[in-house]
Amino acid sequence: MKKIIGLFLVALIGFTVMAQADTATVSLSVTNGQAITYSDAIPASGILEKIEVVQSDATATSTVTVATYSGTTAVDTMAGLTALVGNKVVRPRVIGTTTAGVNLAGVPVDTNAVTTVLMAPYEKPMIGGNIKMAVTGTFNAGTNTVTCKVYFTPVSK
Repeated sequence: MKKIIGLFLVALIGFTVMAQADTATVSLSVTNGQAITYSDAIPASGILEKIEVVQSDATATSTVTVATYSGTTAVDTMAGLTALVGNKVVRPRVIGTTTAGVNLAGVPVDTNAVTTVLMAPYEKPMIGGNIKMAVTGTFNAGTNTVTCKVYFTPVSK
């Protein structure tokens, strides 16, 4: 009996370790008024947990976008921070779409109700592919280093 319990505990610990989040980090330095700058691809693939964006200059104002890209066109935006001052944590959640790419709609709670309730859950998105961070120059007198850390749970292939 002790052996069975021991094996169960070892298996449970193994599954817990496999489910831990991984991280990928990328940084860009931009100057006052600099045009949009793109990072190298961020090596993240799996279920997106959160995105942390940290600026070296607390007074800087930057626009930061984390998305999958086709060339310089954002295809699927995971974080879009306009006029960011300081640091930010983003925990993206998405709602499913129809086969036409339209967000699922709400449905009436009951036939006499005027309001609707969304019946589809918000979920953590799957990420992968050509994920990059794009930063537009800061609005201050100096150089600002923007660091993006993506937390994700890898998924078996």
